[in-house]
Amino acid sequence: AWYRKEKAVDNVCTIDSVESMMPLAARGNVPEHFEAYREMQMEWIPYDVYARVCIFLAFMHLTHCWAYLQIGYLLQEVRAVYACAIVMLPMFVLQQVIMTLDIIPDGLPIHRLGPFGLWFAYFAAVIEYKRWYDPWTQEFGFFLVYCAYAIHIIYTIQLYRLCRPSEEAPSVAESPGASWWPGEWRLPKAFQHAIWLVAPPKETNEHDIVGELRDMQTGPSKKAAGTPHSDTDRRADVHRSFGKQGESPAWFSVKVGLISLLIAWVWLVAGFTWEVLN
Repeated sequence: AWYRKEKAVDNVCTIDSVESMMPLAARGNVPEHFEAYREMQMEWIPYDVYARVCIFLAFMHLTHCWAYLQIGYLLQEVRAVYACAIVMLPMFVLQQVIMTLDIIPDGLPIHRLGPFGLWFAYFAAVIEYKRWYDPWTQEFGFFLVYCAYAIHIIYTIQLYRLCRPSEEAPSVAESPGASWWPGEWRLPKAFQHAIWLVAPPKETNEHDIVGELRDMQTGPSKKAAGTPHSDTDRRADVHRSFGKQGESPAWFSVKVGLISLLIAWVWLVAGFTWEVLN
């Protein structure tokens, strides 16, 4: 028949003749375009996910920066104590709202402490610029500064925990817009509802007409072959090209930034302690 000759002559490098790069037994029983898309998706999805996470981090730190700038300007230049408090309040609420919308915490929501650093810094600055000197008040101001630094250190550590790749995939939810990805992919589970990621299914009730015709012509497809492996083996094999630590380059960049921020906060604590002692 003409279609047999066309397949033999023109389609030399079809899906049947090219070895799949799907790792181990990670392939499912779905049409081949689902398999191909899921395989290609692993090339770019970590960058897409961590770009969304970086937007969250950027907004949180930008609002922190701007609020601290207003503390310095309104108290040092304008001496507007109440105007500064009015700025702190919406920034505090804004940060809490952003975390509510973007994060599903697993356990105690320690990250909620982050915005409270603004209030400790505000009251410490108010004490610093009070009219009359008082040793006890000055010591209390130092205590508030240390509280603000401690909050930021704990907050940064919690952000690291939330942003790191999770060992478990989110549970499957049959609802519109629900995020899901295979268990082999290591992505931050805390942001599952904010990254808008839906991977192709590995099992489906739809009929693969093209695949059925191909199997009738050439025999059973190879994609069902392979021995079963544990989730740990699949996860390690999926990330085999990520380097010695098995990490995505996208997560590595975010991790370096958060660790650098943590070191910077510790350095500020050391510098403030040196100033207090001298």
